[in-house]
Amino acid sequence: MIEITKASGDIVPFDAEKLRRSLKRVGTQENLINQIVNEVYAALTPGMSTRTIYQIAFRILRSKSRISAAKYHLKRAIMHLGISGYPFEKYFSELLSYQGYQVQTNQTIRGRCVSHEVDVLAKKDKEVIFVECKYHHRAGIKCDVTIALYFKARFTDIQEGYTDLTDKTLAGWLVTNTRFSSDAMQYGRCAGLHLIGWDYPETGSLVEIIETTGLYPITCISNLTKGELNRLIDNKVVLCKSLMESPDILDQLRIPLARKNSILQQCKILCEHIKSV
Repeated sequence: MIEITKASGDIVPFDAEKLRRSLKRVGTQENLINQIVNEVYAALTPGMSTRTIYQIAFRILRSKSRISAAKYHLKRAIMHLGISGYPFEKYFSELLSYQGYQVQTNQTIRGRCVSHEVDVLAKKDKEVIFVECKYHHRAGIKCDVTIALYFKARFTDIQEGYTDLTDKTLAGWLVTNTRFSSDAMQYGRCAGLHLIGWDYPETGSLVEIIETTGLYPITCISNLTKGELNRLIDNKVVLCKSLMESPDILDQLRIPLARKNSILQQCKILCEHIKSV
């Protein structure tokens, strides 16, 4: 059994079934899954990083199915938003807005003792949600229990000082683009916080929200250059859905017609192929 190195630095045995599950999740056909697993096995060396394994799988997927490659790339695509300078909290506010919430970002809310900067303030009917977003630029970094404890203290102060309480239900959400430690999850459940991580909770995780709404970031599109992505983001075009609604912006980037059509086709398929829960 060959051992590999995870993004966290942990050394674990290579698990081909885990790779198969991740490929199947994004709709990869069985024969292509077998091809990818075989090529990974052929390239495996002791201590190989999970990043290298991902790169092998992504390269093959991209050559065979751009849509499967785009979905497989999702986790890193969200990280690339942060690298480009587009805050994670603004992307998450887009997800909430699509679900019917009225959202505001970077709000200052008066608590009982002090004022607090809130990443996202979301309201729908009688529900008011205060969202703290924790963005990480690489895989393997977890939100630990100290972050959950800190957020709980801030949320409690907001609860005790919030004046517009008429028929309102207040909730505190802690959201990350990676994962939570086991202690953070245990504390969140006990303290009444709503935690959303990459694959947590089992129903309503970040990846599930994206897959069930079709709100994929444009960084999923495999044939947009880094420069083109940055210009689109500068123009507030962050979602594939937004690009579908304003396709003429690609003309401003002087993207050739054939590649423009390919980009829009990828966007269309990603937006339309919504996963049922």
